[in-house]
Amino acid sequence: MSLETFTGLPEGFEVPLEGPVVRCPVCGRNGVLERPLEAMPFCLHAQECTLFSDGLRTEPVDRCDLPIA
Repeated sequence: MSLETFTGLPEGFEVPLEGPVVRCPVCGRNGVLERPLEAMPFCLHAQECTLFSDGLRTEPVDRCDLPIA
């Protein structure tokens, strides 16, 4: 298990499999924009990653829900 944080990365940095780092419009910290198909968009600041024998599971641990514009 590991904790992956995006707040210390510079704006515009490209995180593999996640996307570019942006400034969160809610709190002002850096994070990665997530737009799930059937959920509210959010800015991900930190996630917990666990490697299982059948794949990798990621769980958001610090995020800001974004208002729908």
